Amino acid sequence: MRVKKFTGKTIQEAVENLRQEFGRDAVILHTAQKRAWLWGRMGPKRYEVLGAFDPNYRAEGKNKNNSAERSRAAQAPGGEDSRPDPAWSQAVQSLCNRLIGADMPKDLAVQLLKEVLKGLPKEDWNEQAKLWQRLQEVTAQRIQTAEPWEFGGEQKVVALIGPTGVGKTTTIAKLAANFSLIAQRKVGLITVDTYRIAAVEQLKTYAEIMGLPLHVAYSPRELQEGLAKLKDRDLVLIDTAGRSQNNQLHMGELKHFFEDLEAEIHLVISATTKARDVDEIISVFGQLPIDRLIITKLDETSAYGVLLHTCQRAQVPIAFVTTGQGVPEDIEVADGARIAQLILGDT
Repeated sequence: MRVKKFTGKTIQEAVENLRQEFGRDAVILHTAQKRAWLWGRMGPKRYEVLGAFDPNYRAEGKNKNNSAERSRAAQAPGGEDSRPDPAWSQAVQSLCNRLIGADMPKDLAVQLLKEVLKGLPKEDWNEQAKLWQRLQEVTAQRIQTAEPWEFGGEQKVVALIGPTGVGKTTTIAKLAANFSLIAQRKVGLITVDTYRIAAVEQLKTYAEIMGLPLHVAYSPRELQEGLAKLKDRDLVLIDTAGRSQNNQLHMGELKHFFEDLEAEIHLVISATTKARDVDEIISVFGQLPIDRLIITKLDETSAYGVLLHTCQRAQVPIAFVTTGQGVPEDIEVADGARIAQLILGDT
């Protein structure tokens, strides 16, 4: 990997100099504003950008993307399994329409009901109560969940990643409050979200209220330094900047932070996300080794069919769900039966 400083009269000029030499796959490690004279106190301003470029990244990224596409194609519903059966009873057709109306993709709704019918004798296909009970069982079985962390003397390092606006910082605060104030664990916080001053200040406020140490990391090296300072903590929670799944430069920066770090990575997705966007988010953020899901903003939608779609695509368990802005109360350990109930609604 090549690392080099680039300068310019503006930050845009410095970044452009970086991209001209390293290309669009370059990673920005750090930015700074400096002056030329008297140890940086006087003189015209100039901007520095510390950039890095891995010559193998482009080929590696291409292979991973192709792999992700193949994986997604393998998982994507299609063919005979995704077509409604003309022999279905009116009750089954009604259930299918209901699932689609709850924002479940049609292909997934059809597959789910075909699995339901495999476990029922044909004479029960008109029995609404039996169909419903079996549908609840099948849906719950498809939702993997994870138990809360157990601390057997080993430190847990957990990073939250995900697109912008899904509530990562607030979720970090909820987790920190529950494990430090209620579970009486020693918790430390790190943020690498240095793009938004408001995000750093928000986490600082939470840390001060709870009496928790907070380390701000501008580079992978500073992230490692922060972990070293927090080595006495049972749980270290790492906040990251929201990244657009369409911005490969930002994703490259995120990968650079975690490529040499042993951490449990949680992908945070809002329950309001459309199924098509879920596919894109999981494909792009899946360039990192995702271990768990956190589903946020359950209170901001009334149609939950996309939750099952998210589980199917991610192929990792859901650890937590959030149900509002309240800290620490609006977070719950994920429960498959409860999520299935949300997806299906009332009978």
